[in-house]
Amino acid sequence: MGVDVLEMSRHQHGELVVVSLAGELDVDNVSRVRQCLDEAVRAHGPRLVVDLSGLTFIDTTGLGVLVRQLAALRDRDGTMALVVPDGLVLRRLRRTNLAPLFPIYDTLSQALA
Repeated sequence: MGVDVLEMSRHQHGELVVVSLAGELDVDNVSRVRQCLDEAVRAHGPRLVVDLSGLTFIDTTGLGVLVRQLAALRDRDGTMALVVPDGLVLRRLRRTNLAPLFPIYDTLSQALA
């Protein structure tokens, strides 16, 4: 922990913008993630897919940035789906009762279909 090992990338797919996160999402890098999500929405519009399939860890600040982004997009009639294969990140979303807030897909291709 404490080492910033998060990778972020984004690309457009039709009217969706995909932000992919890989590594650990925690208090050390959550502000970078917030900025990346905000920039993606500003540049490409309010239909967001966040691919968390490369995440190995997420803490409560990371979950919080996802929920805040979802609320901001809903205010703009936007959407936000998550790609979360089975594993630690999905279990954490379920355990915190946040999973029902989001459309959740196993794979990016399902989310884009």
